[in-house]
Amino acid sequence: MAYEILNKATVFEGKVFAVDRVEIMLPDERQRKYDLVTIQNAVTILPLDADNNVLFVRQFRVGSNSQMLELPAGKIEAGEEALATAEREIREETGMAAGKMTPLGSFFMSPGYSTEYMWTFLATELYAAPLQPDADEFLNVVKIPLAQVRSMIAQGEITDGKTLAVFMQAFHLFEG
Repeated sequence: MAYEILNKATVFEGKVFAVDRVEIMLPDERQRKYDLVTIQNAVTILPLDADNNVLFVRQFRVGSNSQMLELPAGKIEAGEEALATAEREIREETGMAAGKMTPLGSFFMSPGYSTEYMWTFLATELYAAPLQPDADEFLNVVKIPLAQVRSMIAQGEITDGKTLAVFMQAFHLFEG
C-alpha cells in the first residue's frame, strides 16, 4: 500500500509544538487531510533507588487540569542525545543522578496525529546530584515502593500514558 504526501503546510507555530496540515493520497487514490502535531522528541526515566522505591514526580498538567503522578521526563534539546537528556532530566526533576542508565526501549507517543517519539530508561545506583529545574516546573518528588506500583496502576491511581508505557517495558525486569 502506497501513501503519498501531496502537500504539507504549517498552519500554527507555538512555543512547544507546530501544527501542519498534511494532504495525503490514499492507496485507493482518494485524498485526505490530516492535522499533524510536530513536537520535540522526549525521554522518560524510571528511577529505582537501592531500597526498590520508584521516584515519581507530582506536577500540574494543564491538559488534565490536575496534579499528575508521573515518571521524570523531558524534551530532547537540539543536538542532544536521548541518554544525555535522561541524565539531565533526572537531576533536574528528582535531584538524583544515576550510576547506571539502562535503555528500556522507545515508542511513538500518538502516531495518529503527532511526530513525538519517546526513549525510555531505567535509572539505578542513584546518588544526590541536583540540577536547577526549569523555571516553570514546580515538582514534588514522591517515593513509592515498586511492589505497590502495579496495584496503583491496576486501581487507576497512575493515569499518565508515558508512565504506564514505561512500566509495561520494565515490569519483566522485576519479576522472578
